[in-house]
Amino acid sequence: MTHKHLNEAESLELITSMIQDTRARLARNTGTPFLIWGYTTIAVSLFNALTLYLGWSHSWAWSWFAIPIIGWIGMILFNKNEPSARNYIDRIVSMIWVVIGVSFGWLMTGIVVFGGSISYLTVVVMGIGTVLTGCVIKHRITAICGWIAMFASLIFPTVIFIKSQSGSLANISDNWIWGELIVFAAIFFCMMVVPGHILNHKYNSKADSLCSKS
Repeated sequence: MTHKHLNEAESLELITSMIQDTRARLARNTGTPFLIWGYTTIAVSLFNALTLYLGWSHSWAWSWFAIPIIGWIGMILFNKNEPSARNYIDRIVSMIWVVIGVSFGWLMTGIVVFGGSISYLTVVVMGIGTVLTGCVIKHRITAICGWIAMFASLIFPTVIFIKSQSGSLANISDNWIWGELIVFAAIFFCMMVVPGHILNHKYNSKADSLCSKS
C-alpha cells in the first residue's frame, strides 16, 4: 500500500472540506425550531380566534399557556434526535433567544399591569429575535422576515388608535376582537414558518448532497 503525502495546501484544503461537511450535517433541520414555535403559536392563535368568533367561554384563553408547553416539548424531542455537537454560532443563537424570552417575560408583566397591546409587544420582541438570528447565521431571508413582522406589528396600535378616536372610524366592527388573532397568526407565519421551511430546505439539501458524495 502506498501512502500519499499531502503538501501544506492539500492538507489545508482537506481540513477545510471536512469542516464544511461537518457544518453542513450539523445544520440539517436548522429551521425546525422556527417551525415548532411558529406552527404552535399559529394553531393556538387560530383556535382562540375561532372560540371568540363562535362566542364560546373566555376560559379558552388559558389555551395560550399551551404554547410554551408544546414548544418546549417539541424542542426537547428535536434536540434529542439531533447531533449533540454545538458550535459558537449555535451558542450565540441560543443565548439570543434566552435573553429575548426573559426580557419578554418582564415586558409582558408591565403590559398586563399597565395595559397595552400584547399582540404588538409579542410580534416586536419575536421579530427582534428573528432578525438577530438571521444576522448571526447570515441568512438574509430570515432577517427580512423578522423586519417585515416588526413593521406589520404597527397594525395593532394603529387599530387601537383609530378605535379611540371620535367619529365614524371609531365604530370599527367588533370582529377585530377575533380578527386580531388571525392577523397575529399570519404575521407569525411570515416571521417563523416561512424562514423555517426555507432554512430546512437549504441546509437539508446541502447535507444530503454531501452524504451522497461521502
